[in-house]
Amino acid sequence: MRKIINLLYIVFLSLFIVTSCGRNNLGEKSKYADNVNNLEGVSLELNQKQYKSEGDTFELTTLNDSEKEISYGVPFILEYFEEGAWYEVKPDQEMAFVLILYTLPPGDQASDELKLEYYEPLKPGHYRIVREIEDQALTAEFEVIKE
Repeated sequence: MRKIINLLYIVFLSLFIVTSCGRNNLGEKSKYADNVNNLEGVSLELNQKQYKSEGDTFELTTLNDSEKEISYGVPFILEYFEEGAWYEVKPDQEMAFVLILYTLPPGDQASDELKLEYYEPLKPGHYRIVREIEDQALTAEFEVIKE
């Protein structure tokens, strides 16, 4: 009987570990929902449209094609699209951002590298990076593909 209990324990533990791999720690529904990308002439782009579940470098470019200088900070939010809604993905560990204010003149662009290792491995699916610029939420969407 003890062998059966130990065997069941190992099976359940194995199932838990296997089903936990590549799963997102989803938080609440996005506070932005579809109210994004409303800052005229300003946009975000990623260096790729598809990424692996872990190990890829995410380069986010802010493009200012407006007629005025914009300012923004380093923080971003990662969101996952599931069942018709966006959900915030919570990192596995506490994240801290440097409080720097960037300014970007009209007609210019700037890129920075995003660290997503606290979210990895990412579950395959549709994601977006959200960054607030001039009190507006801008997004850059991407796919995580099965390897």
